[in-house]
Amino acid sequence: MMRRVPRRRGRASLTGSIRPLVSVGVLAAGLVLSGAFVGIAVRQNAVQQEGRAAQRQIDAEVARNAQLQAEIAQRKTDAYVIEKARELGYVRPGEGLIAVERGPSGEPVVRINRDDGGRLGRWLAVLFGRR
Repeated sequence: MMRRVPRRRGRASLTGSIRPLVSVGVLAAGLVLSGAFVGIAVRQNAVQQEGRAAQRQIDAEVARNAQLQAEIAQRKTDAYVIEKARELGYVRPGEGLIAVERGPSGEPVVRINRDDGGRLGRWLAVLFGRR
């Protein structure tokens, strides 16, 4: 007959009770690491969206700056200065300003403003005639 050898319960039960604890520990570590990975991915996505929004804003400001530079260049031309002066009622030497206005009774009144060049212009007109 075979004799039965009693098992050692201390060591076998220790390994039997440690395995579930190790499994739970590995599972918990995996969950913590996956949560950290998801958090990092979410932050990275938010930073990329902010970067794209900032780039769109930069592009809009660059376009606005180019538009303003073109406007400045256009305003520095002689044609623009002459046009603005005419809008303000100035005339060049030898030109006249004709304005049609409404009189007190509502009828149109023509007003002619001619710049003769001042006293010198009048003397030249008297001496040499109008050209």
